Amino acid sequence: MTDVLLCSNNQLLAKSLYAILRDEGYSVETADHPSLAVQMVLQKEYAALVIDFEPFGLSVDDAVRIIRSVRPEIFVLFIGDETTSVDGLSIEAPVDLVKFRQTIHEMHRLKYTQ
Repeated sequence: MTDVLLCSNNQLLAKSLYAILRDEGYSVETADHPSLAVQMVLQKEYAALVIDFEPFGLSVDDAVRIIRSVRPEIFVLFIGDETTSVDGLSIEAPVDLVKFRQTIHEMHRLKYTQ
Protein backbone atom coordinates (compact mmCIF):
# COMPACT_ATOMS: atom_id res chain seq x y z
CA MET A 1 0.00 0.00 0.00
CA THR A 2 1.28 3.50 -0.83
CA ASP A 3 1.21 6.26 1.78
CA VAL A 4 -0.45 9.53 0.76
CA LEU A 5 -0.66 12.73 2.79
CA LEU A 6 -3.87 14.71 2.24
CA CYS A 7 -3.73 18.34 3.35
CA SER A 8 -6.94 20.38 3.48
CA ASN A 9 -8.83 22.30 6.12
CA ASN A 10 -12.07 21.84 4.15
CA GLN A 11 -13.58 18.90 6.01
CA LEU A 12 -16.12 18.01 3.33
CA LEU A 13 -13.47 18.02 0.59
CA ALA A 14 -11.01 16.07 2.74
CA LYS A 15 -13.62 13.43 3.56
CA SER A 16 -14.52 12.95 -0.12
CA LEU A 17 -10.91 12.77 -1.32
CA TYR A 18 -9.94 10.52 1.58
CA ALA A 19 -12.65 8.03 0.63
CA ILE A 20 -11.54 7.92 -3.00
CA LEU A 21 -7.87 7.49 -2.08
CA ARG A 22 -8.72 4.66 0.33
CA ASP A 23 -10.93 3.00 -2.32
CA GLU A 24 -7.96 3.14 -4.70
CA GLY A 25 -5.83 1.25 -2.17
CA TYR A 26 -3.82 4.09 -0.67
CA SER A 27 -2.99 4.46 3.00
CA VAL A 28 -4.05 8.04 3.77
CA GLU A 29 -3.06 10.38 6.56
CA THR A 30 -4.46 13.89 6.87
CA ALA A 31 -3.16 17.29 7.85
CA ASP A 32 -5.44 20.29 8.18
CA HIS A 33 -2.71 22.90 7.60
CA PRO A 34 0.37 23.10 5.34
CA SER A 35 2.64 23.63 8.36
CA LEU A 36 1.41 20.34 9.85
CA ALA A 37 2.00 18.62 6.49
CA VAL A 38 5.62 19.82 6.59
CA GLN A 39 6.04 18.41 10.10
CA MET A 40 4.50 15.08 9.08
CA VAL A 41 6.80 14.76 6.04
CA LEU A 42 9.79 15.30 8.29
CA GLN A 43 8.69 12.29 10.35
CA LYS A 44 7.49 9.87 7.67
CA GLU A 45 8.08 9.17 3.98
CA TYR A 46 5.01 9.62 1.77
CA ALA A 47 4.77 8.70 -1.91
CA ALA A 48 2.44 11.61 -2.63
CA LEU A 49 1.01 14.82 -1.22
CA VAL A 50 -2.49 15.99 -2.15
CA ILE A 51 -2.76 19.62 -1.03
CA ASP A 52 -5.60 22.12 -1.18
CA PHE A 53 -4.85 25.69 -2.31
CA GLU A 54 -7.50 27.11 0.02
CA PRO A 55 -5.66 29.89 1.86
CA PHE A 56 -4.77 29.05 5.46
CA GLY A 57 -1.53 29.58 7.40
CA LEU A 58 1.72 28.76 5.62
CA SER A 59 1.34 29.19 1.87
CA VAL A 60 1.02 26.05 -0.23
CA ASP A 61 3.99 27.12 -2.38
CA ASP A 62 6.21 27.57 0.67
CA ALA A 63 5.06 24.30 2.24
CA VAL A 64 5.72 22.31 -0.95
CA ARG A 65 9.14 23.93 -1.41
CA ILE A 66 10.08 22.94 2.16
CA ILE A 67 8.71 19.42 1.67
CA ARG A 68 10.56 19.02 -1.64
CA SER A 69 13.81 20.15 -0.02
CA VAL A 70 13.49 17.20 2.36
CA ARG A 71 11.75 14.69 0.07
CA PRO A 72 12.44 15.71 -3.55
CA GLU A 73 10.84 12.50 -4.87
CA ILE A 74 7.39 13.18 -3.40
CA PHE A 75 4.64 13.49 -5.98
CA VAL A 76 2.40 16.56 -5.52
CA LEU A 77 -1.23 17.00 -6.58
CA PHE A 78 -2.64 20.50 -6.09
CA ILE A 79 -6.36 21.06 -5.53
CA GLY A 80 -7.67 24.48 -6.57
CA ASP A 81 -7.51 27.16 -9.19
CA GLU A 82 -4.32 28.88 -8.05
CA THR A 83 -1.12 28.83 -10.04
CA THR A 84 2.20 27.75 -8.65
CA SER A 85 5.81 27.62 -9.71
CA VAL A 86 6.20 24.20 -8.10
CA ASP A 87 6.01 21.04 -10.24
CA GLY A 88 3.02 18.77 -9.81
CA LEU A 89 -0.36 17.87 -11.20
CA SER A 90 -3.35 20.08 -10.43
CA ILE A 91 -7.10 19.71 -10.46
CA GLU A 92 -9.57 22.60 -10.41
CA ALA A 93 -11.99 23.36 -7.59
CA PRO A 94 -14.77 22.52 -7.08
CA VAL A 95 -13.38 19.02 -7.47
CA ASP A 96 -15.04 16.69 -9.93
CA LEU A 97 -14.65 13.40 -8.05
CA VAL A 98 -14.55 11.33 -11.26
CA LYS A 99 -11.77 13.55 -12.59
CA PHE A 100 -9.98 13.29 -9.24
CA ARG A 101 -10.06 9.49 -9.48
CA GLN A 102 -8.65 9.69 -13.03
CA THR A 103 -5.93 12.06 -11.84
CA ILE A 104 -5.01 9.64 -9.04
CA HIS A 105 -4.56 6.91 -11.67
CA GLU A 106 -2.39 9.30 -13.70
CA MET A 107 -0.37 10.16 -10.59
CA HIS A 108 0.22 6.46 -9.92
CA ARG A 109 1.22 5.85 -13.54
CA LEU A 110 3.63 8.81 -13.58
CA LYS A 111 5.13 7.95 -10.20
CA TYR A 112 5.91 4.36 -11.13
CA THR A 113 7.02 4.80 -14.75
CA GLN A 114 9.77 7.30 -13.97
